[in-house]
Amino acid sequence: MNKQYRLLDCTLRDGGHITGGNYGEKTITGTIEKLVEAKVDIIEVGFMWDKPLSTDYTRFYSMEDVKRILPKDLGQSIISVMVEKPDLLGHIEECDGTIKYVRVIFKRHLLDWACETATELLKKGYQVSMNPVNCTVYTDEEYINVIKRVNEVHPTVFSMVDTFGNMRLEDFEKRFILVNEHLDKDIQMGIHLHENLGLAFAMAQRAIEKSYPDRKYVIDGSLIGMGRDPGNLKIEQIAEYMNYKFDQGYDIPAIYDAISEYIQPLHEKYGWGFKLPYAMSAYYDLHRTYPEFLMNKGDLTMRDIDVILSRVERSEAEYYNEEYIEKLYQEYKANK
Repeated sequence: MNKQYRLLDCTLRDGGHITGGNYGEKTITGTIEKLVEAKVDIIEVGFMWDKPLSTDYTRFYSMEDVKRILPKDLGQSIISVMVEKPDLLGHIEECDGTIKYVRVIFKRHLLDWACETATELLKKGYQVSMNPVNCTVYTDEEYINVIKRVNEVHPTVFSMVDTFGNMRLEDFEKRFILVNEHLDKDIQMGIHLHENLGLAFAMAQRAIEKSYPDRKYVIDGSLIGMGRDPGNLKIEQIAEYMNYKFDQGYDIPAIYDAISEYIQPLHEKYGWGFKLPYAMSAYYDLHRTYPEFLMNKGDLTMRDIDVILSRVERSEAEYYNEEYIEKLYQEYKANK
């Protein structure tokens, strides 16, 4: 067993982008129980939210709400939630050891907010991960400046998030090394990978190959890659690889049970996974909602979608602008 690496399952949190957070209580509790049985290190069960919802949702107003869907025995697993909304700290209680881990996700203009939020969560006793989205929109200098701010806060983990899924192996390795060189050595490094180019598993293996011996790592994955299209690194793949490589002791049949009993029916309903238009958005370094919008039009070929995406200006690439992409669509149809 190699204690340098931990796996974090984000099925119930990231998959909530597809289900609106509504899985049904049976699916939520059953999935958590199977992941505990599988000895997954960290289980991210959902988002902290700005209003109370029922136990059918993986969106929680308070830590007491989170506890309602947890099994009595968590085995070796740590429970995590994610914070992306402001003004939630007032109803996040101090850590009592049940939910130990909170991840703060943020866009680059919210760095100050993220630093303040992470600092307060650390004071409340939580292990904290800081996750700036869209790592590829930063220049090296900009990303180093973010890391410097993170070092000042000194969270448990800093995570590299490939939001656009547009990193090739060479890009990933370069940014991975940059983080390792500038992040304080006692801060763990996380990676969160998407499947736009079908490279998530390859990049996870590259991260393990290029790991620095004096740093610990957290690798995100989800069951069948569940997450907003095109999906994430498949935890069943990386868990089996970790067993093969390091004899980590993950119970793979328990992961298969979670897939068969709870997640495969959702996959059949929602159908996330590799789709060519998402690869196109990665080629052009675009927000992935642009190809979704064009696919939903229903009257465009793959070539049509590629041409329209190629016309998106850099100033509109990072954040989705529906009025803008509608204008490009109408112009293309008018001139075709």
